[in-house]
Amino acid sequence: MAHKALDAKEFETRPAMQDDTAINPVTFVEMKASVGSILFLWSSIEREITKRVEELDDGTSRNGAHTLAQKIARWESLQASICAERAEHQDLVKEVRTRLMMALELRNRISHGLIGITADPFGNRGDAHLETELNGEKRKHTHSDLEHVMRILSHMVWAIGSLSDAARQKDPRKAENAYVGIRLNHLP
Repeated sequence: MAHKALDAKEFETRPAMQDDTAINPVTFVEMKASVGSILFLWSSIEREITKRVEELDDGTSRNGAHTLAQKIARWESLQASICAERAEHQDLVKEVRTRLMMALELRNRISHGLIGITADPFGNRGDAHLETELNGEKRKHTHSDLEHVMRILSHMVWAIGSLSDAARQKDPRKAENAYVGIRLNHLP
């Protein structure tokens, strides 16, 4: 079963789930909890990426990349030789990287450009959202957008770890088993 990654444009234009918010009104506390959850998940991802880069590079990358985007790119580059040998590995690395970069955009907007939170505690408007402004661009991010990113991020630590382990796997059959597990369990 192949899954299609959401690119940044599709993520931004994806319709909000108005029916869900009208049935289950979103409070200010829930919006704040979503922001905190996204930041916590990113902290876990950053630790995992750093750990895996060090493992894949035999511990020599400790003082390398600093930004999240640089760490993701370094993790991907350390698997280039395996990607050249195993097409499935390359496809999965690209899929994970695409999802991480899409979610990183929201994380950066929250971390560096959050200007407001609007809640709808009574379910009247169905428009609970964050407002961000970064690099002169204002955006609204609905509660369903935040939940979507949290679902993606909740699987990324394991996907990063499983792919990194598969990259170090010498037996292609064992690596293939890891790929099946990644597709079934970590890339919903």
